[in-house]
Amino acid sequence: MSKSQKPLYSVIKDELQSKIDQGDYQPDQQLPTENELSSLYSVSRITTRRALEELEREGYIYRIQGSGSFVKRAEAAPERQTPAPLSFAEVEPGPIISMILPHLDEGAMVGYIRGASDYLNRLGYHLSVHTSNSDPALEEELLESMPGRGSSAVILYPLNDSCSFERLNRLYLMDFPIVTIDKEMPGMPIPSVVSDNFGGVYEAVSRLIDLGHRRIAFFSNAAIESVSSVRSRYFGYCKAMKDRGVPILPELVRLGASKELKAAGKTAFFSGLLNGYRENGITAVQVENDLIAVQLLLYAQQLDMRIPDDLSIFGFDNNPICEMLHIPVATVGQNYDEIGRTAAELLIRRLRQGQAGTGQHVVPVSLIERKSVHRLA
Repeated sequence: MSKSQKPLYSVIKDELQSKIDQGDYQPDQQLPTENELSSLYSVSRITTRRALEELEREGYIYRIQGSGSFVKRAEAAPERQTPAPLSFAEVEPGPIISMILPHLDEGAMVGYIRGASDYLNRLGYHLSVHTSNSDPALEEELLESMPGRGSSAVILYPLNDSCSFERLNRLYLMDFPIVTIDKEMPGMPIPSVVSDNFGGVYEAVSRLIDLGHRRIAFFSNAAIESVSSVRSRYFGYCKAMKDRGVPILPELVRLGASKELKAAGKTAFFSGLLNGYRENGITAVQVENDLIAVQLLLYAQQLDMRIPDDLSIFGFDNNPICEMLHIPVATVGQNYDEIGRTAAELLIRRLRQGQAGTGQHVVPVSLIERKSVHRLA
């Protein structure tokens, strides 16, 4: 992959790593701060934070809260080779860890599987994958059956915040290890691994404001009261607008539109939505996810709206389809592999040490600016 094709955080990470390897930064020397790197590379702090977190994860630097990032000494640096296989003493017998996903239709699901299986395989565990076909009843049935199928633990991508709550509670009371991904289960003391949904949209909307936009809409198909990930994205939008003194007016926000969309049909619904944006002088929109952002772009063009001149569009996920359009869609990228890996790591910690915690584990995201957004004239 060429430098221009790499995510910005990866470009920054590679350049810092090269300087460390060449001795430009000495052991225990402080690296530039997130703010300094943001100014140097003209990127958001969320991007520079991701670059530094990757360097820390690979063992090149260490970070001290309130002080900054520092180069690790050579003896503590990682081998630049493929890790050696674990010894037999380090590998426990290989029980099955199960993953329940809603479907396998998106690259995101492959990322979850790859991240978890790569981690588990190295430790002698096996990942079994099951799909609920977005059916709440089947999700419950799969959860109920996992202990009897020989699974030692479950990674669950829940359909929403309330589906399978009773089944999850039953498994929790049985002390059966569970981690949720993508969404947390509010009020339930089980760990979750999620993207920085709040921070990602906060950065995206802040960027739109920096580009001169003030009439910025937020649109979600999902109801925020039942989907924690979308709820966090909405509140990220609200916080960015409030922090910059931009009013959040009723005509800017449309939440939980799935029933209305289904009843009206896509053409009628999106035509009405976009005409409303035009009539209300809305110049930009932050959308719940990329698939809806792409539909919005295509219907806008059918209405002779110019993207991004008449409407700037920001999605969320970094779905591959965003780059395939003749106007690539700006988005917030999720690290699906890392979510899968972290979920697997939490379960192994629970199985081996008896405790994985109950909190939310937040995985950084990356702001990806493309041609669907521009500076307001």
